[in-house]
Amino acid sequence: MNFSVRMGEPAEAADVLRVKNASWQEAYRGVMPDDFLDGLTVTPGAVAHWQAMMADPACGVVVGETAGRIVGLSAYGPAGNRVPGGEVYAIYTLKECWSSGLGPELMAFSLARLTESGHGEAGLWVLENNPRARRFYEKTGFALSGRTQAEEISGVRLPEVHYRMALTPDQG
Repeated sequence: MNFSVRMGEPAEAADVLRVKNASWQEAYRGVMPDDFLDGLTVTPGAVAHWQAMMADPACGVVVGETAGRIVGLSAYGPAGNRVPGGEVYAIYTLKECWSSGLGPELMAFSLARLTESGHGEAGLWVLENNPRARRFYEKTGFALSGRTQAEEISGVRLPEVHYRMALTPDQG
């Protein structure tokens, strides 16, 4: 599969959101409540959120595309939750692109941008019960930090674990 990776534009927010929603429906079935996943839609509020992130100079959304169609994304920016450094907020591809090499390309692009922005380390949060994603992050060079938290979606508590990676040699 031939694909290219580039910075996304705010005008593409609805397409990015469609990929994110489809990816969640494919990857999180059986982990998140079905009613929640089935109800994911592209709403004006969600589009505005992604447009704002794409326009924010401290953040970025990288898109992967093939044949002019967005099939993956990675979002990054300053870390939240009182965690130092930068953070990969999201990385998703459509199921048809799993194991295609697109995920590593999206991640590498995002990590390079975080490094260029002066972040010495990158972190990310992942559902504890997401072995596929956890293997991907570990292969990429991330390691568990020991931090944990939980999200609640449709009344279901979803534990998350935090991973981190040094982006500069003195951050190890």
